[in-house]
Amino acid sequence: MLEAKILIVEDEGIEALDIQHRLISLGYPSPEFVFSGEDAIKKAEDICPDLVLMDIMLNGEIDGVTAAEQIHARFDIPIIYLTAYADEDTLKRAKITEPYGYIVKPFKDREVHITIDMALYRHQMERKLRESEKWLATTLRSIGDAVVATDRTGLITFMNTVAENLTGWKMEDVANKKLSEVFKVINRGTRRPIDNPVTRVIVEGAIGGLASHTILIARNGKEIPIDESTAPIKDDKGNVTGVILVFRDITERERAEEELRRAYAELEERVAVRTADLALTNKHLTQEIEQRKRAEKWLQEKNIELKNATAARDRFLANMSHQLRVALGDVNGFTEALLQVAGPLSEVQERQLQAIRRDARRLPFVINDLLDLAKIESGTVEMRREPVNVAGVAREVMGALKPLAEEKGLKFLDEVPEEQVIIHTDRRALSQILLNLTNHAIDFTEMGKVHLEFAQQQDGRETTTAISVIGTGSSTRDEHQKKLLEAFRQLDGTSLRPPDGTGLGLHVSQRLAQLIGGEISLKSVYGKSTFTLTLK
Repeated sequence: MLEAKILIVEDEGIEALDIQHRLISLGYPSPEFVFSGEDAIKKAEDICPDLVLMDIMLNGEIDGVTAAEQIHARFDIPIIYLTAYADEDTLKRAKITEPYGYIVKPFKDREVHITIDMALYRHQMERKLRESEKWLATTLRSIGDAVVATDRTGLITFMNTVAENLTGWKMEDVANKKLSEVFKVINRGTRRPIDNPVTRVIVEGAIGGLASHTILIARNGKEIPIDESTAPIKDDKGNVTGVILVFRDITERERAEEELRRAYAELEERVAVRTADLALTNKHLTQEIEQRKRAEKWLQEKNIELKNATAARDRFLANMSHQLRVALGDVNGFTEALLQVAGPLSEVQERQLQAIRRDARRLPFVINDLLDLAKIESGTVEMRREPVNVAGVAREVMGALKPLAEEKGLKFLDEVPEEQVIIHTDRRALSQILLNLTNHAIDFTEMGKVHLEFAQQQDGRETTTAISVIGTGSSTRDEHQKKLLEAFRQLDGTSLRPPDGTGLGLHVSQRLAQLIGGEISLKSVYGKSTFTLTLK
């Protein structure tokens, strides 16, 4: 209330300033003031105040009462009269304008404050009440059912358009008429009038309704089948102050029900005909179900056998892998010992031992590829996404394969950032892919260098990580590049050649890349081949 905008209308300048200062001291925003009724009307239109303090006796053609009457009518702004004296006729005119209060001069600040707050509160409540009444009336007029309201004696106080159309009466014709004169209903079977439903609701104070098969007799004599319900209107103390009657035309519903009954009868006939057919069909289905159950049982047994075979294969592969790795460890150890402590070796002996060591180092990759391919083909490989430092994995791969590169006299470089680069992926799969790509690059690079490059690109919320393995080996023709990723394939720079190993490394890497949501691409030009693993 203290934020209310107030307009002061007072033809005495000193008096107007005094009222303004008092209102400011009471906490109201600085009020504006004018000195005449004409100015008051114009200012009210300009600033739209929340309240007007109007001196009844104003100089000029328009006194305070006339100005207040126009302001209230045009702008719905509450008026409080300021008066020191006025004749009887003026006071009567003032009352007609429905002021929200009078303040008699001289007045006290508390009196002004209380009167203003009461006027603003009353005006706010009245506005809400009008809006509520308008909303309720609009709602009742717009709903699809007929609505009639009565007072506690059964006299009609409201009727919406639907009710007017069904009864044939207009609201202006039935206002304050007894409901029984307008709402005439009979029982369809007995053709006897039905008692006024409002009377029972007023007496009992409970929701009620008429029996079924009720017919409304309209003003023109037309008979309309209806459904009806009544409910009491109660005040805050629970006293019945009126009744709401709601009814609807059920002609279409009854027609639809009749059609539904006919359709139901026809359906029963069809069901009887179909039942015999269904009995025969059911017999055939039963036989098919038995056959299907036998087939499912056979499939379950075969599935169990397959699972057992798969488990046996996995155990075999695991055992074979273990045995091979142990044997390879021995071979590596003996080869290193022979190269270091066996004394002077002939050129042929050293070349053979170097070949043994090179093949022994390559065989773990072959074993890993075979195991990964077996798991991928059987659908048993498990991918576990976790935060992985890509840079760290790349450096581990570089460390593991550096001896192979150095044996061939290759430079082995990396352009991997020193800081951590974290992505969510399967660490073992990522490591295996990079090992295979780098090992392939070393095998196919006869001279020059092998190096790793790393790049990241941000596209909106999506980050793309690319790790490239680049070798200065011979190029691969376009028609051979796709074959290079197939199982048991190896290519030199021009054509297929007998593989030194299984040819599985790149194929397994491609399959693993797909499982972790990535892809491997090859770009080959003369003297340079680049394998790129792209992860999103």
